Amino acid sequence: MSKKPSRHEPNKAKSIIAQPLFRSRQERAGKGKGSYRREAFQSKSWEASYFLAA
Repeated sequence: MSKKPSRHEPNKAKSIIAQPLFRSRQERAGKGKGSYRREAFQSKSWEASYFLAA
């Protein structure tokens, strides 16, 4: 007697939740703690970082 290979169907709920739409992401603070944006000051153009800081 030979066994038939079992076939696993994809779980629809898991595939929907795995989409990027449902990924948790952290929001950046606009004011207060954590609002300092270091990226603006590492720019190669000092003018761009100057206007972002002002």
